[in-house]
Amino acid sequence: MTRIRIRMPDLVPAGQAFTIRALITHPMETGLRVDRTGMTVPRRIIHRFVCTLDDIPVIDIAFEPAISADPFVEFDAVAERPGVLQFHWHDDSGEVHSASRDLKVI
Repeated sequence: MTRIRIRMPDLVPAGQAFTIRALITHPMETGLRVDRTGMTVPRRIIHRFVCTLDDIPVIDIAFEPAISADPFVEFDAVAERPGVLQFHWHDDSGEVHSASRDLKVI
């Protein structure tokens, strides 16, 4: 089961940096593990994380195979006006896990 947690301030001052923390629960199979029957478990990792504010990129991260299970990201952002933050995690199976949060700017 995929679960997404996002922490950020409820209100942010216009033009000032604020911190966003995001965590996704994901099994992160490396493709190197063998199951009980001797078959290789297919690789399935989060390989990209993207955050946008009203379709304007805030951060775009490419993860490498050494990323741990349940990847956590923390980054700072600056906003001048309210909007919607969109978060997208892309995995090797083609799935895109998404979440969004309203951003209130004072």
